[in-house]
Amino acid sequence: MAHKGTSAFIMQRATAAVLIPLAIWFLVAVVSHLGADYEAARAWLARPLNAGLMALFVIIGAWHMRIGFEEIIADYIHSSVRKTLSALNWLITISIIAGVLWAVYNISFAG
Repeated sequence: MAHKGTSAFIMQRATAAVLIPLAIWFLVAVVSHLGADYEAARAWLARPLNAGLMALFVIIGAWHMRIGFEEIIADYIHSSVRKTLSALNWLITISIIAGVLWAVYNISFAG
């Protein structure tokens, strides 16, 4: 328990570092598809590399968000609500990750 803050700090920075190239890839992809129709965007996302990078981008982003909100909860919430908010933080993160995996699966393999 003594190194919990240090590991959260390192994980927050690691996810941020991984998100930088993924965010650049995402922005380039969005700009290159401006004006494209739905089918073109869907076909692009159905490619395995793009689907994998999109899933990775959102999953790591959700994990980064969870760590950040956990730090906010730990620093600013000093009541019995802390455990509830922490559990809600986990639930939302897992829901986002599951939703993204489901969406990418449907677009890439089932669609």
